[in-house]
Amino acid sequence: MWAWLLTELLLFAGLFLTALVLRIIHPEAVQAAARHLKFWIGATNTVVLIGSSLTMSGAIQLSRLGWPRGMVRFMLATAALGTLFLLLKGYEYYADYQEHMMPFLSDRPYELKDSPPSRLFVNLYYVATSLHGLHLMTGITILLVMTWQASRPGFLSLHQNRIEIFGLYWHFIDLIWILAFPTLYVLNR
Repeated sequence: MWAWLLTELLLFAGLFLTALVLRIIHPEAVQAAARHLKFWIGATNTVVLIGSSLTMSGAIQLSRLGWPRGMVRFMLATAALGTLFLLLKGYEYYADYQEHMMPFLSDRPYELKDSPPSRLFVNLYYVATSLHGLHLMTGITILLVMTWQASRPGFLSLHQNRIEIFGLYWHFIDLIWILAFPTLYVLNR
């Protein structure tokens, strides 16, 4: 798991580094594009994912204590918070669509069409956040399957380590967002 997480971290690091270099080379264009990002949604999503890390940590702790009922509740709360994140991100994408801020849609003219650097920044934003969302959807799916398995009698005595290993993945998803939020939303304001 650690090796896989390291390769994923390198992937996201490349995307974030590209966004930072683009900001240094073309600060005005990146700031013009970043003004269209919904800061309040990004900030709310940051709080939501930090909350999901707390509930996942609670699930891990309860699994160590051998309390399956509480662990399952914390795992469901984690999945609910992950789903809330995706719903907010979907709303943000919809608002971007309404504001003509999706440069890859040819049938709707891009708001900042005369600025290739802003187009590149927005494309980087969509690649990074969509990739993060894909990781989050995968995590929610795995979490729900594990929650169903964990609700079965005897799961903890045989497979408690699965909860801890999955916790690494979930915290990785949170870490990526904690890096994405300042890189995409905060630094460019």
